[in-house]
Formats: sequence, C-alpha cells, structure tokens
Amino acid sequence: MENIKTPEIPDLPGCPHFHRCGGCSWLDIPYEEQLEKKRAILEEHLAPFGQCVKDELIPAVEQFYYRNKMEFTFGGTAAEPFIGQHYKGSFHRIENLTRCLLFDKRIGAVLERIRVYTAGESLHPYNPKTHEGFLRHLKVRCSKTEDDMMIVLVTAGVFDKAGDFAKIFEEFPFIKSVYYGINSRLSDIADCEQLFLLSGKAELTEKMDETTFIVSPESFFQPNTKMSIMMYEKAREMMELSGEEYVLDLYSGSGGIGLYIAKGIKYLYSIELQSESVEIMKKNLLANGIENTEVLCGDVKNTLSLIKRKSFDYAILDPPRSGMSKKAIRRVALKDINKIVFFSCKIETGVQNLLEFGKYGYKVVRAIPFDMFPNTPFMETVFLLSR
Repeated sequence: MENIKTPEIPDLPGCPHFHRCGGCSWLDIPYEEQLEKKRAILEEHLAPFGQCVKDELIPAVEQFYYRNKMEFTFGGTAAEPFIGQHYKGSFHRIENLTRCLLFDKRIGAVLERIRVYTAGESLHPYNPKTHEGFLRHLKVRCSKTEDDMMIVLVTAGVFDKAGDFAKIFEEFPFIKSVYYGINSRLSDIADCEQLFLLSGKAELTEKMDETTFIVSPESFFQPNTKMSIMMYEKAREMMELSGEEYVLDLYSGSGGIGLYIAKGIKYLYSIELQSESVEIMKKNLLANGIENTEVLCGDVKNTLSLIKRKSFDYAILDPPRSGMSKKAIRRVALKDINKIVFFSCKIETGVQNLLEFGKYGYKVVRAIPFDMFPNTPFMETVFLLSR
C-alpha cells in the first residue's frame, strides 16, 4: 500500500485553488475587512427593525479549518479522477482539491489516497449531463471535539469492492467511520437512498459544554462546532430561563439549541422533517438522560397541529437557508407563543420571514450576529421576537 504523507499546509491563506473553487470567496479579504463588510450587510437588512437592539457582530473563534462537514464531488476521468468543489459559476467543472482551508488540514492526504485507489480500480466519475458513471460524491464529517473523521462515498449503484475501499483508510487512524451510499436518482445531490457501514463506528460525537451530540452520516448538525457553542450559550442567556418554560423547537435537526437547553426547561416539543435527524435526536435524548421531550417527524406546516398544547413560552425556529413558507409562519403564529428565538443563516430570507411574523403582531426585539462562516459572505444571526 502506497504511503501518502500529509502535505504541509501553511497557517496563513496560501490556497492554490482560490479564484476557481467555489468554497471561500472572501479568502483574499483581510479578516477585519470581512467583518466590516458583514456589519454593513447587517445594517442594510436590519433597517426595517428600528427598535431592535443590535448586538455587535461576534467574530469567529477560528478563521480557518472550522467546518465539521464538507461535500466533495467527483469529476475528471477514470484514469485521472478529480475530487473537489464546483468551479465558481460552473456546475460541470470540478476543481481538484489538494487542501481545504475551511475544513481540515488532513483532508488533502485523504483525497489523494482516494484518487489513487479509484484510478487503480478504473472507477468512472459520474457525469450529471449524460447520467453515466459511478463515483458521485464524497461526504466527510469531523468531530471537532473528539478529532475523529467520518467518510461517506456516494456512488450511482452497488459497489462490489466497498470492503476493499474501506481498507485504504487503515493508514489514517483519525478516520473512525467509513460508509458508502447509493444515489441512483438523476438529481445531482449527495443524499443517499441506501447507506452501508463498511468499518468503524456508526456515529461521531460532539460535546457542547455538558451536552453530547451524536452525528450520523446524514443528520443535520451546525457546521461550525465552536461558534455553535457560543451561539447556543448566548441564545440561552437571552431566553432568561426559569426552568418552568414550555418550548417548541421547530426545524430541530438532530438536537441543536433545543437539546442544549432541554434540562433547563419544563418541557420541549420538537419537530423535524428529516427522518434520520429525528432518529439521532432520540438517541441524543437518551445519551443525555433527557426525558421531558416529545419528538415528531414531519413538515412544520402540517405537523404542528398534532401538538395539542396551545400555549408556549418560547418557540425556537431554525429553518433551512431558504427560510419558512408563509403557511408555516401562519401555523406558528396561530399558536399562543409568548416569544420566538429565530435563527437565520441567510439574512435576506431571514428578514423576509421576520417581516411576515410582523403581520401577526411579533416585533423584533434583539439581534445577535455571529461570524459562523469566515472567508465567505455568510453569517448566522439569532433574533428575539416578542408580541
């Protein structure tokens, strides 16, 4: 077996893929200038909420190597496979990565080992134009608190040599979990119809203070662990919990802020659409000894009516980047909810949702922004709404 040494990666931004890779578009902007640009974006979009108390943007704990999840795409040919990110502005061209300053210093050696193996086996990358080929995506997750890594190879069909593929990672002791999954659909996404554990443990774990979070191949977990700890703590402080609160946790993923505060409230009602995240949420509750929770799987706009309780002290809303539908907002607003803690990872759609909540009497009281995604235009903002 060929030994692949981890390449030397500088601590300062020296990325050979910048300007082509679509990952970190602000890498060439000094960090203080990035923060100023994000402050200006916030000021512009929060202008409709004149009475809102706007906290200062909280800088990132780490500017590089902060993400705990990345999805890479295969390209090139069977003889010369590429693994990387889409080119900026191009869906069909793949930048062949040797490193990633957003994810993990060790990923370059892992990607190269996979390229050597797939070239040796003459495995063809999938072509989203012709829908021919075999290798589609590579999903990689890391526990930032345990320093473990999970590999998920996504193929277009059954992988007869999957066992051999798993063995190539024996030289990487930090890789604790290897899967392969099948996506036979035409849509070019990394989600799998079937998943197979090839070696190692089924899940990774993250720790946030005293709370354990189990992370599976496809469950949702905030992509920046260290900033999430800060964000959840600030949100908990903002809620001023007494221990007697009834809380709705909508778009809850595999736990998130709801799991983080569950021991400090009376009862938690959780709704999440993705079934795997719901199953991991249930495991998280067991792992943390939490019993004061009801977990439902479904779309918020259709499932909220199944919760018979009418009155809540708080609703926690952490919708996807695309935001909430008007129907979902209406269903939430028709409940008797005193205050709402709203998480937004895209300020434009977040503000649209907040304005819609305003039609039902909710006012934006406070905004706390976090630079969760340095070297990109994105950030996360936590809003407190009251009526």
